[in-house]
Amino acid sequence: MARWRGANSARQSAAETIGGVRIPVLLWTASLLVFLCSPVFYLSDSRYSMLTADSLVTNLTPDLSSFRVPEFAADLPFNTIDGLHAYQLERTNGRLLYGFPHGTSFLSAPFVAAMALVGVSAVKPDRTFDLGGELLLQKILAALLMASFVALSYQAARTLLGAGASALVAVAAGFGTQVWSTASRSMWAHTWEITLGIVVVVLLLGNLDGRRPLRPGWLATLLAWMCFVRPTGVLAAVAVSAYVVIYRRTEFLLFAAIGAVWLALFTAYTMRVFGTVFPFYYESQIWAKPGALPVALYGVLLSPSRGLFIFCPVVAVVLYLAARHWRALPQRALAWVAVFVFLGVIVITAAHADWWGGRCYGPRYLTDALPWLVLLAILALAALPDDARRLRHPAMLAGSVALLASVVLNGKGAMSWAANDWNDSGPLPAVMFDWSRPQFLAGSSHLHWPSSPKTWGVVAEPSAHR
Repeated sequence: MARWRGANSARQSAAETIGGVRIPVLLWTASLLVFLCSPVFYLSDSRYSMLTADSLVTNLTPDLSSFRVPEFAADLPFNTIDGLHAYQLERTNGRLLYGFPHGTSFLSAPFVAAMALVGVSAVKPDRTFDLGGELLLQKILAALLMASFVALSYQAARTLLGAGASALVAVAAGFGTQVWSTASRSMWAHTWEITLGIVVVVLLLGNLDGRRPLRPGWLATLLAWMCFVRPTGVLAAVAVSAYVVIYRRTEFLLFAAIGAVWLALFTAYTMRVFGTVFPFYYESQIWAKPGALPVALYGVLLSPSRGLFIFCPVVAVVLYLAARHWRALPQRALAWVAVFVFLGVIVITAAHADWWGGRCYGPRYLTDALPWLVLLAILALAALPDDARRLRHPAMLAGSVALLASVVLNGKGAMSWAANDWNDSGPLPAVMFDWSRPQFLAGSSHLHWPSSPKTWGVVAEPSAHR
């Protein structure tokens, strides 16, 4: 373990700064600026999540009935795409409710309250929904959270790696993945989910050498809120729960008790607000026919416009290194946790009827797996023999090329409006398999691409429905 952590604490402390500024602070600041300055921004499923947060702060309820939402048509059910209808809302149990998970709104409420003090709000003085305020709140908060994801990835890596390798992991996590092209663009449910997930990774890695406690109460709380933010959070909850019960049995009782309390509170909330044990979003999933699974698996992994290995080739290098040095991994139990969540996200995504994720860029649904891919990357790099860490080593060369390609491809999603407009180019999912016009080449002069007005990405098309 000492080999991974560095020669001594004095050298580690010196390596933590550049020009007297700590590396995590530099990473956070630089990432925040890039995310804020990246022009592409669009609202779809997350629209009205900040309005709901405002209602939680000012009215102590998620009920939006006291606000005027001109786009909402009361005769249309939740998730119905019809013109400019606010498909994200649903009138149920006597309330007008945001139909997607409320975890994002709850966690965002303190930020929304603080921004209201400086005059930024999703509500106009006459109680009408303010689209401009919603846009600004989401843009700033998403950038803040994803900058924190980058800095926390560095902190997680420092448990086992040196400062340079940890910074590389953080940069790859922030700019070579959907963090830049998706999660930092608006307040998708993924945004809070992977922020919570990377904190879980920090806690798990920090406990490896016994210097830090596992903090089972915090661990259970983070996992519970991941489920409240997005249903796929249950994969992480199951995997980490299995890890705790097998390897940290003395702490499992507190872990389970805190988790049970959060489950009871979540159930009480949904019964009170929605009138059901599970909100309709958790129950209204549409699953594909079993025979469609192989095609969907190809789609989420290798299709030209949604494939994970196409948009994030660095992931393939991480998987190769982990498999190649599996026996040398410093903690294979945690590697199994990461593999379980990663594969689970892939299978659940492929099993869904609209596996392509609607109007988005690249493999948006697989954003949920990012904290666990970061964990696997850290473990894989820690297992590398000294000779394999040199840049001229084939694995390092391949990794460098793959990382550069990943940054370029995900940067396209954050910087190019043409890539966003590509979603208007044809029927789904057939267009996802068309190599003659992949999304990452949208805007190329030698190809014809449909165009649409750049109205801050405010569109009526469906996106996740998940």
